[in-house]
Amino acid sequence: MDMEQDLYDPLFPAGSNVDAHRSFEDFDRQPARACRILVDDEMVLNADASGWGDAEDYDPEGHGFDKADGERVPGEFEAVVWPGLAVASAPCAAPGISGHAFETLTLVLEAEHPGDDDESREVLAGVIQPLFAGVLEMTPCEEHA
Repeated sequence: MDMEQDLYDPLFPAGSNVDAHRSFEDFDRQPARACRILVDDEMVLNADASGWGDAEDYDPEGHGFDKADGERVPGEFEAVVWPGLAVASAPCAAPGISGHAFETLTLVLEAEHPGDDDESREVLAGVIQPLFAGVLEMTPCEEHA
């Protein structure tokens, strides 16, 4: 997807070997997507898009964060950010094996860099809206979701 490089550059440390592992699921079974990017064999970015529920309802406890510490990210989509973690969501009735796989598409983005908490929140807040727009565009949401 197209995104201005200055938005995502801070997410990547210096390194010589970049590997991207992408999952583009069979949309007849599960319209989910995942992407993991490693730099010199260190995972620096993990993005999972699926039916996690609303961004405001997402529980970041498994990532070591308190839900109350999340900061809302202004923009077209519902989004929340913590240091190293951003979540965005929108209504999306996606087809599944029997009915809808989910009614809300949610992107969970984890990033190791930058390491400074304030800078991490700032960078992820700038990336989450355009990244989620691209993910939503690639997802087979039914009309009137």
